[in-house]
Amino acid sequence: MLNRLNVFTKIALLVVILLILVLFLYTYSNRESVRVIEHEIQNNTKNQLSTFAESVESNIYQLSLYGMSIGQDSSIQEYQRPDYKDIPYERTKAGSAILEKMNLYNAASKWHSTITLYFPRMEKVISTDYYAYIPYRENEFTEPLSQSWTYNDNQFIWHTTDPTTAMSNPSKAKLITKISFPVHHLKLLLNQNKLNNKGDPFMFHPDFGLISNSTEKSTLKSILPSLQSAKLQARGGFRTTLDGTEYYVSYIQSKSLGWYYVDYVPMQQILKPITSSRNLFYASIAVLIVMSILVLYTLFRSVQVPLLQLVRGTNRLSTGDFSVRLNHTAHNEFSLLFARFNIMAQRIQELIENVYEEKLRRREATLKQLQSQINPHFLYNCLFYIKNMARMKNEKAVVAMALNLGEYYRYITRSENDMATIREELAMVKNYLEIQSLRLERMHFTIDVPHAILDKTVPRLTLQPIIENAIIHGLEPRAENGEIRIYGDCKDDVYTLTVEDSGLGMSDKQLDQMKYDLLKPLDENMGCGTWNVHQRLSFLYGEEAGLTYHHSSLGGVKVDIIWHDNTNK
Repeated sequence: MLNRLNVFTKIALLVVILLILVLFLYTYSNRESVRVIEHEIQNNTKNQLSTFAESVESNIYQLSLYGMSIGQDSSIQEYQRPDYKDIPYERTKAGSAILEKMNLYNAASKWHSTITLYFPRMEKVISTDYYAYIPYRENEFTEPLSQSWTYNDNQFIWHTTDPTTAMSNPSKAKLITKISFPVHHLKLLLNQNKLNNKGDPFMFHPDFGLISNSTEKSTLKSILPSLQSAKLQARGGFRTTLDGTEYYVSYIQSKSLGWYYVDYVPMQQILKPITSSRNLFYASIAVLIVMSILVLYTLFRSVQVPLLQLVRGTNRLSTGDFSVRLNHTAHNEFSLLFARFNIMAQRIQELIENVYEEKLRRREATLKQLQSQINPHFLYNCLFYIKNMARMKNEKAVVAMALNLGEYYRYITRSENDMATIREELAMVKNYLEIQSLRLERMHFTIDVPHAILDKTVPRLTLQPIIENAIIHGLEPRAENGEIRIYGDCKDDVYTLTVEDSGLGMSDKQLDQMKYDLLKPLDENMGCGTWNVHQRLSFLYGEEAGLTYHHSSLGGVKVDIIWHDNTNK
């Protein structure tokens, strides 16, 4: 299939395939680059968020650990001595020591937390909150305490008891430790994380909402519905589109607080350089496509169209139309090629016309030669016949021979027209046969040609060479009487004149040789009469016209003269 396409189509297909291949490879490469970068962004966001979560969890773990170990401090044990009940000074002194240790812990801790110790049996309270008076209320710890950190009034609170089994019934505890820290500490960490990692982290709880950094953006409020509608796991991430911008949201759930550490990244903003590069490439491809179309159009107009004209011209030239000429207005290499083609076609046409005219002249010369070479012995025999008949005082035979011989030579010596009607040819043949009948006296003939073909034209002297051969080579060598039949037929515009004789006849090999000789060039060993007739018929009426040889039912040879009259209809 590809081999049938012309050069221009192949070049156009090659350009299209090349553009498609480049576009496909770049699109695939761009998608892979975007995928890798998105994957790296997501991993980086998760790692940053994980680092932030570990920092928060570490501080909370320290607070929880201190809350659990503070009950084992010797000062706490001394503060709860029963004998200090009647010694207020010692108990106050022990309480001051406890408070001093808690302040030292706060000073050493990264977070400043509020530590409050409740002594249910003593109904006493010690707290690091100097600005608040915290009385002991009996109904404050009637409900079981939470095992995890709780959120209330912008602070996180965690309780522990001594013994730890008293968490479900705080009224039986010797000591209840309450540690709380404000959300301000988390905001400071969020600010620090945003400053170091250039992210925008925040904390989220489905029931309590958001805890954001100090530079809270309006985007957080837009992300909140997406977080509330999403089925959050222990950690993960999802994509969401806000105000036409796509974000990737990562989250990790705090094991201590129950809140989610959340961070989000605007994907399109980070991928903007790649997107700009992609758009620039597509714009370049569009320009390249337009330029390719212009190049192909120029190539089509400048090369393909002249080539097609040249191909059509050579095809017409190969079919024999030598009048073809090519027109090309552009001034380029094809102008010179077309000019040379026109010169070549003109010269070939002139050469063909010269050859054609030469053939016509040669055929006319052959005809003239044939006319001039009419068997002189025939004329001599006729004259001797007239002489003998005159001596015998047979005036009728002399008149008949003289009249037929005169009409015969009048016809064959006419040269003003190479064509004659069947009627004229038959009249000449009748004269010739009458002369031969007078000479031989043992030959008779019949002519039966339909009137429909009498006015059709054939080359002059078409019948005479055939009849002459029939008499000389067929009838004269035989001693008995001879017969010649001439008849015609017309079928589907194909005309046939048939000459049959009762002469010696020919073998199959001789007939085949006769047919073969009609197609060979004329040489010295061949008779030119029948060959000339066959060649002239083929030249005028086509290759299907000419002479054919067969065995005759009369015993001799049957010659069919066949032609399709395309000159006189």
